[in-house]
Amino acid sequence: MTAAAIAASGLGKDFGAVRALDRLDLEVREAEFFGFLGPNGAGKTTTVHLLATLLAPSRGGARVAGYDVARDGLAVRRRIGLVFQETTLDRDLTVEENLRFAARLWDLPRRVAEPRIDRLLSQFGLDGRRREPVRALSGGLRRALDIARGILHEPRVLFLDEPTAGLDPRARRSLWQLIRALRESTGLTVFLTTHYVEEAEPCDRVAILDGGRLAALGAPADLKGEAGVGSLEEVFLARTGHPFADGGAA
Repeated sequence: MTAAAIAASGLGKDFGAVRALDRLDLEVREAEFFGFLGPNGAGKTTTVHLLATLLAPSRGGARVAGYDVARDGLAVRRRIGLVFQETTLDRDLTVEENLRFAARLWDLPRRVAEPRIDRLLSQFGLDGRRREPVRALSGGLRRALDIARGILHEPRVLFLDEPTAGLDPRARRSLWQLIRALRESTGLTVFLTTHYVEEAEPCDRVAILDGGRLAALGAPADLKGEAGVGSLEEVFLARTGHPFADGGAA
Protein backbone atom coordinates (compact mmCIF):
# COMPACT_ATOMS: atom_id res chain seq x y z
CA MET A 1 0.00 0.00 0.00
CA THR A 2 1.34 3.43 -0.97
CA ALA A 3 2.20 5.69 1.95
CA ALA A 4 0.41 8.99 2.46
CA ALA A 5 2.35 12.15 1.68
CA ILE A 6 -0.43 14.24 3.24
CA ALA A 7 -3.06 13.09 5.72
CA ALA A 8 -5.61 15.49 7.23
CA SER A 9 -8.26 14.51 9.77
CA GLY A 10 -11.03 16.87 10.82
CA LEU A 11 -8.81 19.80 9.76
CA GLY A 12 -10.51 23.16 10.23
CA LYS A 13 -9.77 26.85 10.47
CA ASP A 14 -11.83 29.78 11.73
CA PHE A 15 -11.07 33.46 11.30
CA GLY A 16 -13.19 34.98 14.03
CA ALA A 17 -16.78 34.07 13.24
CA VAL A 18 -15.87 32.96 9.70
CA ARG A 19 -15.35 29.23 9.19
CA ALA A 20 -12.86 29.09 6.30
CA LEU A 21 -12.31 25.32 6.43
CA ASP A 22 -14.75 22.87 7.98
CA ARG A 23 -13.36 19.53 9.22
CA LEU A 24 -11.46 18.37 6.15
CA ASP A 25 -10.59 14.67 5.88
CA LEU A 26 -8.07 14.10 3.10
CA GLU A 27 -5.25 11.77 2.09
CA VAL A 28 -2.74 12.40 -0.70
CA ARG A 29 -0.49 9.52 -1.76
CA GLU A 30 3.24 9.62 -2.33
CA ALA A 31 4.15 10.74 -5.88
CA GLU A 32 0.52 11.67 -6.60
CA PHE A 33 -0.49 14.64 -8.73
CA PHE A 34 -3.36 15.93 -6.61
CA GLY A 35 -5.70 18.71 -7.65
CA PHE A 36 -7.57 20.92 -5.18
CA LEU A 37 -10.32 22.54 -7.19
CA GLY A 38 -12.77 25.21 -6.17
CA PRO A 39 -13.84 28.78 -6.81
CA ASN A 40 -12.00 31.61 -5.13
CA GLY A 41 -13.14 31.79 -1.53
CA ALA A 42 -13.61 28.02 -1.22
CA GLY A 43 -10.78 27.58 1.32
CA LYS A 44 -8.02 26.28 -0.94
CA THR A 45 -5.29 28.70 0.12
CA THR A 46 -6.29 28.34 3.77
CA THR A 47 -5.80 24.58 3.43
CA VAL A 48 -2.36 24.99 1.87
CA HIS A 49 -1.31 27.41 4.60
CA LEU A 50 -2.42 24.93 7.27
CA LEU A 51 -0.56 22.04 5.62
CA ALA A 52 2.55 24.20 5.16
CA THR A 53 2.46 25.25 8.85
CA LEU A 54 1.84 28.92 8.03
CA LEU A 55 -1.43 28.79 9.97
CA ALA A 56 -2.37 26.88 13.10
CA PRO A 57 -5.49 24.68 12.88
CA SER A 58 -8.59 25.66 14.85
CA ARG A 59 -9.53 21.98 15.02
CA GLY A 60 -8.32 18.62 13.80
CA GLY A 61 -4.82 17.96 12.53
CA ALA A 62 -2.64 16.87 9.64
CA ARG A 63 0.61 15.13 8.83
CA VAL A 64 2.81 16.07 5.87
CA ALA A 65 5.75 13.87 4.81
CA GLY A 66 5.14 11.90 8.00
CA TYR A 67 5.32 14.88 10.38
CA ASP A 68 2.61 16.57 12.42
CA VAL A 69 1.97 20.12 11.19
CA ALA A 70 1.28 21.42 14.71
CA ARG A 71 4.11 19.74 16.62
CA ASP A 72 6.81 19.29 13.96
CA GLY A 73 6.59 22.50 11.95
CA LEU A 74 10.30 22.77 11.18
CA ALA A 75 10.50 19.16 9.98
CA VAL A 76 7.48 19.73 7.73
CA ARG A 77 8.93 22.92 6.24
CA ARG A 78 12.22 21.20 5.45
CA ARG A 79 10.37 18.59 3.39
CA ILE A 80 8.04 20.78 1.37
CA GLY A 81 8.31 23.28 -1.44
CA LEU A 82 5.78 26.09 -1.58
CA VAL A 83 4.94 28.34 -4.51
CA PHE A 84 2.55 31.11 -3.54
CA GLN A 85 -0.06 32.79 -5.74
CA GLU A 86 2.09 35.93 -5.81
CA THR A 87 5.79 35.67 -6.57
CA THR A 88 8.17 36.19 -3.66
CA LEU A 89 11.27 36.54 -5.82
CA ASP A 90 13.59 39.52 -5.33
CA ARG A 91 13.08 41.44 -8.57
CA ASP A 92 16.36 43.36 -8.24
CA LEU A 93 18.45 40.19 -8.01
CA THR A 94 19.31 38.14 -11.07
CA VAL A 95 17.78 34.76 -11.78
CA GLU A 96 20.93 33.02 -10.59
CA GLU A 97 21.26 35.20 -7.49
CA ASN A 98 17.70 34.36 -6.40
CA LEU A 99 18.53 30.66 -6.50
CA ARG A 100 21.84 31.12 -4.72
CA PHE A 101 20.13 33.12 -2.00
CA ALA A 102 17.56 30.33 -1.58
CA ALA A 103 20.38 27.79 -1.38
CA ARG A 104 21.93 29.73 1.51
CA LEU A 105 18.57 29.83 3.31
CA TRP A 106 18.41 26.03 3.01
CA ASP A 107 22.05 25.69 4.19
CA LEU A 108 22.99 23.88 0.99
CA PRO A 109 26.77 23.59 0.57
CA ARG A 110 28.07 25.30 -2.57
CA ARG A 111 29.24 21.97 -4.00
CA VAL A 112 25.64 20.73 -3.77
CA ALA A 113 23.85 23.95 -4.70
CA GLU A 114 25.76 24.94 -7.84
CA PRO A 115 25.11 21.74 -9.86
CA ARG A 116 21.44 21.83 -8.82
CA ILE A 117 21.11 25.47 -9.87
CA ASP A 118 22.70 24.73 -13.26
CA ARG A 119 20.38 21.75 -13.77
CA LEU A 120 17.23 23.65 -12.79
CA LEU A 121 18.07 26.64 -14.97
CA SER A 122 18.47 24.30 -17.92
CA GLN A 123 15.37 22.27 -17.08
CA PHE A 124 13.18 25.37 -16.75
CA GLY A 125 14.47 27.16 -19.84
CA LEU A 126 16.25 29.85 -17.84
CA ASP A 127 19.90 29.10 -18.54
CA GLY A 128 20.24 31.92 -21.04
CA ARG A 129 18.61 34.37 -18.63
CA ARG A 130 20.62 33.53 -15.51
CA ARG A 131 22.30 36.94 -15.29
CA GLU A 132 19.17 38.98 -15.99
CA PRO A 133 17.30 40.68 -13.15
CA VAL A 134 13.99 39.06 -12.33
CA ARG A 135 12.14 42.27 -13.16
CA ALA A 136 13.15 41.75 -16.83
CA LEU A 137 11.43 38.35 -17.04
CA SER A 138 7.95 37.68 -18.37
CA GLY A 139 5.27 36.50 -15.95
CA GLY A 140 5.59 32.93 -17.20
CA LEU A 141 9.36 32.84 -16.69
CA ARG A 142 9.00 34.31 -13.21
CA ARG A 143 6.61 31.52 -12.30
CA ALA A 144 9.05 28.97 -13.71
CA LEU A 145 11.77 30.47 -11.50
CA ASP A 146 9.40 30.38 -8.52
CA ILE A 147 8.96 26.64 -9.03
CA ALA A 148 12.67 26.05 -9.61
CA ARG A 149 13.40 27.79 -6.32
CA GLY A 150 10.64 25.77 -4.64
CA ILE A 151 12.32 22.47 -5.47
CA LEU A 152 15.96 23.53 -5.08
CA HIS A 153 16.23 21.73 -1.72
CA GLU A 154 14.60 18.59 -3.23
CA PRO A 155 11.42 18.49 -1.13
CA ARG A 156 9.13 15.48 -0.90
CA VAL A 157 5.94 17.50 -1.42
CA LEU A 158 5.46 20.56 -3.63
CA PHE A 159 2.52 22.89 -3.01
CA LEU A 160 1.50 24.97 -6.01
CA ASP A 161 -1.11 27.53 -4.98
CA GLU A 162 -2.81 28.68 -8.18
CA PRO A 163 0.54 28.92 -10.02
CA THR A 164 -0.94 30.11 -13.33
CA ALA A 165 -3.14 32.89 -11.91
CA GLY A 166 -2.65 36.05 -13.96
CA LEU A 167 -0.77 34.35 -16.80
CA ASP A 168 -1.88 34.50 -20.41
CA PRO A 169 -2.97 31.22 -22.11
CA ARG A 170 0.40 30.68 -23.82
CA ALA A 171 2.35 31.14 -20.58
CA ARG A 172 -0.08 28.84 -18.78
CA ARG A 173 0.48 26.09 -21.37
CA SER A 174 4.26 26.45 -21.14
CA LEU A 175 4.16 26.27 -17.36
CA TRP A 176 2.02 23.14 -17.46
CA GLN A 177 4.52 21.47 -19.74
CA LEU A 178 7.22 22.22 -17.16
CA ILE A 179 5.13 20.85 -14.29
CA ARG A 180 4.36 17.62 -16.16
CA ALA A 181 8.02 17.15 -17.07
CA LEU A 182 9.01 17.81 -13.46
CA ARG A 183 6.68 15.12 -12.16
CA GLU A 184 7.90 12.57 -14.71
CA SER A 185 11.55 13.21 -13.86
CA THR A 186 11.31 13.35 -10.04
CA GLY A 187 8.24 11.43 -8.84
CA LEU A 188 7.51 14.39 -6.58
CA THR A 189 4.15 14.65 -4.81
CA VAL A 190 2.42 17.73 -6.26
CA PHE A 191 -0.51 19.38 -4.49
CA LEU A 192 -2.08 21.87 -6.88
CA THR A 193 -4.79 24.38 -6.06
CA THR A 194 -6.65 25.98 -8.95
CA HIS A 195 -9.91 27.61 -9.91
CA TYR A 196 -9.35 26.71 -13.58
CA VAL A 197 -11.37 23.55 -14.12
CA GLU A 198 -9.32 22.40 -17.11
CA GLU A 199 -6.11 22.46 -15.05
CA ALA A 200 -7.48 19.76 -12.76
CA GLU A 201 -8.17 17.32 -15.60
CA PRO A 202 -4.60 15.85 -15.78
CA CYS A 203 -4.46 15.21 -12.03
CA ASP A 204 -4.43 11.67 -10.67
CA ARG A 205 -7.19 12.63 -8.26
CA VAL A 206 -9.14 15.78 -7.56
CA ALA A 207 -10.82 17.16 -4.45
CA ILE A 208 -13.57 19.70 -5.01
CA LEU A 209 -13.91 22.23 -2.23
CA ASP A 210 -16.94 24.46 -1.79
CA GLY A 211 -17.51 26.87 1.07
CA GLY A 212 -14.76 25.25 3.13
CA ARG A 213 -16.25 21.78 2.76
CA LEU A 214 -15.19 18.78 0.69
CA ALA A 215 -17.82 18.26 -2.02
CA ALA A 216 -16.18 15.48 -4.06
CA LEU A 217 -13.00 13.40 -4.19
CA GLY A 218 -11.71 10.98 -6.81
CA ALA A 219 -10.09 10.54 -10.20
CA PRO A 220 -11.50 13.03 -12.74
CA ALA A 221 -12.84 10.26 -14.99
CA ASP A 222 -14.48 8.49 -12.03
CA LEU A 223 -16.12 11.67 -10.74
CA LYS A 224 -17.53 12.45 -14.16
CA GLY A 225 -18.70 8.87 -14.63
CA GLU A 226 -20.42 8.73 -11.23
CA ALA A 227 -22.22 12.00 -11.92
CA GLY A 228 -23.04 11.05 -15.52
CA VAL A 229 -21.53 14.28 -16.87
CA GLY A 230 -18.74 15.28 -19.21
CA SER A 231 -16.79 17.88 -17.25
CA LEU A 232 -15.54 18.64 -13.74
CA GLU A 233 -17.54 21.85 -13.83
CA GLU A 234 -20.68 19.74 -14.23
CA VAL A 235 -19.47 17.50 -11.39
CA PHE A 236 -19.28 20.60 -9.21
CA LEU A 237 -22.86 21.50 -10.13
CA ALA A 238 -24.05 17.95 -9.44
CA ARG A 239 -22.30 17.74 -6.05
CA THR A 240 -23.00 21.24 -4.73
CA GLY A 241 -26.24 22.21 -6.43
CA HIS A 242 -24.86 25.42 -7.88
CA PRO A 243 -22.61 26.28 -10.82
CA PHE A 244 -18.89 26.72 -10.48
CA ALA A 245 -18.24 30.44 -10.05
CA ASP A 246 -14.98 32.34 -9.68
CA GLY A 247 -14.89 35.29 -7.37
CA GLY A 248 -13.84 36.51 -3.97
CA ALA A 249 -10.79 35.75 -1.87
CA ALA A 250 -9.19 32.35 -1.55
